[in-house]
Amino acid sequence: MLLPQNPNAFTRYPLDRAGHHRRDTAWIEAALTSPAARIVPFAQHRPLVIEENAAISIGWLGSQALAALRPIVVLFLGLDDAQAPHFAAHVTEVSALEGLGSFDDLRALGPRLAPADLATLGPAKSVFEWHARHSFCANCGGPSVIAEAGWKRACPTCKAEHFPRVDPVCIMLPVHGDQCLLGRQRAWPRGMHSALAGFIEPGEAIEEAVARETLEEVGLRVREVVLHSTQPWPFPHSLMIGAIAHVENVAERIDPHELESARWFSRADARALIEGRFTGAFCPPPFAIAHQLLKTWVGE
Repeated sequence: MLLPQNPNAFTRYPLDRAGHHRRDTAWIEAALTSPAARIVPFAQHRPLVIEENAAISIGWLGSQALAALRPIVVLFLGLDDAQAPHFAAHVTEVSALEGLGSFDDLRALGPRLAPADLATLGPAKSVFEWHARHSFCANCGGPSVIAEAGWKRACPTCKAEHFPRVDPVCIMLPVHGDQCLLGRQRAWPRGMHSALAGFIEPGEAIEEAVARETLEEVGLRVREVVLHSTQPWPFPHSLMIGAIAHVENVAERIDPHELESARWFSRADARALIEGRFTGAFCPPPFAIAHQLLKTWVGE
């Protein structure tokens, strides 16, 4: 479990993952039928949520509801403090759930869900996305089957084992003295500016990736990298590794394939961005690690 001071969404997983139970088929089957079992269905990669009195929470169901939902994948999420087993089920039949809640996009739900609910749903979305894209063995091309309570795929033909992928991404805030640089992609909403980001390549250290991506995207040379925090990001299965990148120069050179523009902001400007009072520009909400990087640099 991540340290409680991590400020990022999708962290602080509230369950004991209890991975030792995943290979125990009999235990998983008994847990699925247990009166204490709690199951959250996903349809088209969207979780069931319930809204009551303007508050949104996970739409947990009991074990008796599972059979009617025709699950494609059932994923063991772990045990709570009372040892109740928790599962997520990617389902095709949702008519039985009419009136119980709604299936909503997790990214849109993010700012409205409690941190523990968000951390619970994130892994399920990532793993369901992975299953949907990896039905066949990457080694021999034959169909693979689900194993270990949803946390593995196995190939009956060549015996290869496949596990959910995690893509490491560095996300960095370039700073120079009393200024920070934020970039803007053409596809983003008008006025939105954010930290730079890029995938870490095989054989590359995090610090090296921060320096390379900063140089490639905006032409700034990094002299020091300070790691900030990490954030699981289930869209579809990234691990965001946040950093403050102290750079040597301020004359940026934009890669037009990556960014539409970039601009420097003072600390006062950055504070105004965080508080939503900067005219003509805004930054991502607290839900995103980019916001936390900016907030740390500002000193809040």
